Amino acid sequence: MDKRKVSVVLFPGQCGGYVAFMPLFPGCTTEGETVEESLKNANEALELALEIPSDIDLESLDHSHAEYVVVGEVEVEVPVKVRATPSA
Repeated sequence: MDKRKVSVVLFPGQCGGYVAFMPLFPGCTTEGETVEESLKNANEALELALEIPSDIDLESLDHSHAEYVVVGEVEVEVPVKVRATPSA
């Protein structure tokens, strides 16, 4: 078997710990109490995901790997939904 590097994105979970997801594998998400545990769980989740046939080109995985990512936030205007008032 060959080995490939896959980018994993971690962010703080709502109830503590960290959530990990892999952008190349939609739906492949896991979590852990620490960064290390989250990465270990991500590795296990990816190994399981790779057992399922998909259209992902496994040869290109190393080319999609990034040593670091930049995370930012943007503020957007969200339309306000107008509620109909019940007629009396």
